[in-house]
Amino acid sequence: MWNSRTGRLLRSVATIGLILFVCYKAGVFSESGRARFGALVAGADWFLVVASIIVAFVQNLVSVLKWRLVVVAKKLQGSMYRLLKFLYVGRLYNLILPSSMGGDVIRIYRLGQLNSSMERAAASVFVERFTGMLILLVLAAVSVMFTFRDAGELFVLSFGFVFAVSLFLGWAAIDARFADMLGSWANRFSSKLLGKVAEKFHGFQESIRGLGGNRRFLANITVYSVLFYALAILNVWVSALAFDRHVDLVDMIIAVPLIMLVMNLPVSIGGLGLMEASFTLGFEWLGYSAELGLTTALLMRAKTIIDALVGGAFEFGGSLRSTPSRPE
Repeated sequence: MWNSRTGRLLRSVATIGLILFVCYKAGVFSESGRARFGALVAGADWFLVVASIIVAFVQNLVSVLKWRLVVVAKKLQGSMYRLLKFLYVGRLYNLILPSSMGGDVIRIYRLGQLNSSMERAAASVFVERFTGMLILLVLAAVSVMFTFRDAGELFVLSFGFVFAVSLFLGWAAIDARFADMLGSWANRFSSKLLGKVAEKFHGFQESIRGLGGNRRFLANITVYSVLFYALAILNVWVSALAFDRHVDLVDMIIAVPLIMLVMNLPVSIGGLGLMEASFTLGFEWLGYSAELGLTTALLMRAKTIIDALVGGAFEFGGSLRSTPSRPE
């Protein structure tokens, strides 16, 4: 339903509602609120803004290093440069497609084309994403444990939702009974398409299970995941410091995992409005102003747009250069 016309309509309504909610919380509809928001933007420390962009780039590099670890373990082709290119192109499609999963689909498709194996490509992206989600859940669980009374229903419910979804995806990815169930449905309904999906899913599961016994691999991918989220926290902290030098790193260590969990909820188009709402509420929960939460979120949003522009240059730059010019 979520990808149907009704689902898209609901996501559009939710996106508009979230944007209006964020503007209301940040006081954008009032003259005094706009003045406070404008003062934060006007007083931005541009050195820290640039520093936050550099941190975001390093975070992207760590993400690619982690993905390459899986690619090498699965004996797939894919250099660091090529995987970085796929990552940025994925960010482009994350921005222009209605679903935030569009970038992962693009990464799977491009890597699958390169290696003539969509199953192993899908397994590599799934393992990279899923292991990161497990570390995020651990970090968020620690935050919830220490701040349960003050965390707010949104953050606690987001943790429960993401935990339940991750549990289901983890089971579906490794338990052969899930693929067998798809196969039995294909036979029952005489569906060739579903039968082909079941066959592909068996290959996908086998590709993932092959990594389970490699302890060195699991240790390395855990280290990369922890490093990724350490950089994510640093990214948000430096972004917030650009507008307010009094933001505490400890507060960001507590809040960022919960904010990132909220951003995984599939309720808006491309996360638009949802990210801004999670930052606004998260910063208010920590005792900072909603305006600071919104300005930090907008800087983070700007960096996703920069990533998308880089992806656009990768995606369309080569084709534009190769297009013959028309005679005058």
